[in-house]
Amino acid sequence: MTKIGFPSALITALRLMLGVLFIMSGYEKLMDLKFFALIIAEYQILPTFLISAIALLFSLCELLCGTMLLIDLFSRFSSSVMLCMMVIFIAAMINNVMRGLDHDCGCFKFLSQWYGLKEEIGIVPVVRDILFFILLLPIASFGSNRVPWKKDQK
Repeated sequence: MTKIGFPSALITALRLMLGVLFIMSGYEKLMDLKFFALIIAEYQILPTFLISAIALLFSLCELLCGTMLLIDLFSRFSSSVMLCMMVIFIAAMINNVMRGLDHDCGCFKFLSQWYGLKEEIGIVPVVRDILFFILLLPIASFGSNRVPWKKDQK
C-alpha cells in the first residue's frame, strides 16, 4: 500500500500494462517513421520542417517511457512525460475533429493489423487516450522514482 492506501499491486499492474502498450506503440512508429510523419502532417498543426523531428521524438519518447515503466525505472517521471504526451495527443485529435478533418489518428497501427480495427480520428481514440491519461495518474502520483542499481532507497 502507498501512503494514502493506494494498492501498490495496482500501480505495478498499471505500470506493466501501460509499459508494454507504449513500447509496442513507440516501436511500431519507429519502424515506420515515414508513415508516422505522414500521419502527423495530416493533423495540419505543425510546420513541415518540424514533422520528421517530432515523429522521431514522439516515437523514441513512447518507447523509452514504456521501457522505463516496464522495468520500474523513474516510473513517476516517465508516466509524467506520457501524461504530457497524452494531453498533446488528445488536444490534437479534438482540434481535428472540430475542424472536420478525417484521417488516421496514428496511434496503434497494430490494432488495425491484428484486429481489423480502424484508428480514425474521432471520439473513440479521444476517449481511449483520456482513459490512458487516467490510468497514468496513479503511477505519476504514487509510483516509484527508484533507481534499481542504488541500494539505499526508501
